[in-house]
Amino acid sequence: MNYFSQFWDENRDDEYADWGFSTWYFETNDADEVLKQITVYKNEKVTKYDLENQEDEFGGLCEGALTIDDCDGDEISKEEFYKLW
Repeated sequence: MNYFSQFWDENRDDEYADWGFSTWYFETNDADEVLKQITVYKNEKVTKYDLENQEDEFGGLCEGALTIDDCDGDEISKEEFYKLW
């Protein structure tokens, strides 16, 4: 498994834009498929998605392959990811 984060310095482009900037956290497998995803917003709102909970009214699990290089992210530990999960 691979674990990484990405800071997003833009607001959402919807009615939740006032949530502010966000940091995204990903767990991917060796095929770079996103298995779990967490988004933590500046206002402390948190969204979580996985294969059993792929979407809700706020967003959804990233589709397709994603690598740390694709999003210019930072490697994090499994422990750091699961503290948020």
